[in-house]
Amino acid sequence: MMKAARERLGLSLAVSTGTTSDPNAIRVEHQKKIQATTEEDVARRYKLGGMVMESTNRGMEVVWGTRLADGRQCVIKTRQKGISFKSPQEERNWRSTTEVQMSMPKIDKLCQIFEVLETPERYLIIMEKVEGKDLFEQMEDGHLSHIDCREVVRQTLDALKVMHASGRIHKDLKAENVMVDLPAPESPKGRANRKERLMDGGDVQSPASVKLIDFDTVEDWEPTSPKAKDVLGTDGYIAPEAYLGDYSPASDIYSVGVVMYKLLTGRFPSREEIFDDKPGENWVGSPAMKRIHERLKTEKINFTRPPLDRSPEAAELCAKMLSFDPMDRPSAEEALKHAWFLVKSNALPTRPRR
Repeated sequence: MMKAARERLGLSLAVSTGTTSDPNAIRVEHQKKIQATTEEDVARRYKLGGMVMESTNRGMEVVWGTRLADGRQCVIKTRQKGISFKSPQEERNWRSTTEVQMSMPKIDKLCQIFEVLETPERYLIIMEKVEGKDLFEQMEDGHLSHIDCREVVRQTLDALKVMHASGRIHKDLKAENVMVDLPAPESPKGRANRKERLMDGGDVQSPASVKLIDFDTVEDWEPTSPKAKDVLGTDGYIAPEAYLGDYSPASDIYSVGVVMYKLLTGRFPSREEIFDDKPGENWVGSPAMKRIHERLKTEKINFTRPPLDRSPEAAELCAKMLSFDPMDRPSAEEALKHAWFLVKSNALPTRPRR
């Protein structure tokens, strides 16, 4: 990213110092640490259950868990040492950013990390059990209305506003990392919510509740942060400049634009064949990363697909967040003030059938 863009974003790394005056910033007063322990102690404290989801990363598992002291249900991610990290430096960086994340006070839109345990063989990240399904699953079920899509995007931006104000960037925002608790429209809870809104005489609103998850890639960021050495994230969601090593809050905003586009149209904004890199080619400066960046520079995104063709406000916001130049993207706070979030629900088009 150009120096001017970094200065424009101008976010300070205040999460560890608590010196920021931004009211949206998360202040950390007591830094929590990863606890060294044994497998025997883990077994005395937690019961590990079945797999929550299949991990695509080597040496990682995500399973259900129960805290034996009080019976609390949780989710536990395990990371095998020597397998799930590419290098000792990557492991050190992960430890550092994870300790900052787990030290944060409870924030409504961010999945809480209760503690992290370290045995000689692995790490165990003990996390809040979040209700609902990830956004990918919600889209597969087909229960999301235009109003629901808007609320998901709004709450996702709201979560990023807090993270960015505190000098943190996510770096892997995608549908699978957005958890959505949303009753089906024809379920008792869904009908009751709609009836309540109408009786109040107000605009119909979505009952969706959103939380961001998976903070393995989260990093501290400030305008003087060095370029990344590796391109992290998921093809299709990664901002163009990130393929050159330039991550920033604007990179997260691009990812939200991808989420919004896919929510509304059912498709990714860029063609799949653009992303033809192979395992091991994701280092900054590699021919594959340069090639993808150049392709994205000339890629034309279709903002006339239904329902964007009948919602100019949605099309405009999505186009701004998906701008090739990070300087042209709004901040999370600016995006939340966009006219799309003010349009009455009865003026919004329906989403196309899948």
